[in-house]
Amino acid sequence: MKEFREAKVVLCYIAKGNEVRTEGIINKSIIQEKKVIVPKVDVSKQQLILQKIKNVEDDLALGFQGIFEPKSHLPVVKNLDEIDFAILPGIAFDRKGGRIGFGKGFFDKLFMNKTIHSILCGIAFDFQITEGFPHSNHDISVDIIVSEERIIRC
Repeated sequence: MKEFREAKVVLCYIAKGNEVRTEGIINKSIIQEKKVIVPKVDVSKQQLILQKIKNVEDDLALGFQGIFEPKSHLPVVKNLDEIDFAILPGIAFDRKGGRIGFGKGFFDKLFMNKTIHSILCGIAFDFQITEGFPHSNHDISVDIIVSEERIIRC
């Protein structure tokens, strides 16, 4: 996909449970010398901290809800404008880019004032993509949805 190939800085979640695995995407990005940013939950502030990683095996440790997160000593990224391509999780997506997350609103808060140039990409299994569902004002939408079957540009 052109948008991913051209990205120099990629934000990617670390999968938990039955989510689409992302370690391969992260490793490929590192090999391609992209700057890779991974979120970490700041439980006290109920928001995401973004940190740069260089190695999946060395730079991650178990964190919030048993999800692997960047270790505390890694560089924090505060400028969202650096992110060219962001890969977001979701329970469901619709063909217009609507996204249902996991209820905490972490990514919604992060990209709420999306005046940045980042391409937001949801990755899902094809059965998670629907024709449509109701959205609220605080739910962010994605620009692209990628599944094992197709790529949808929203």
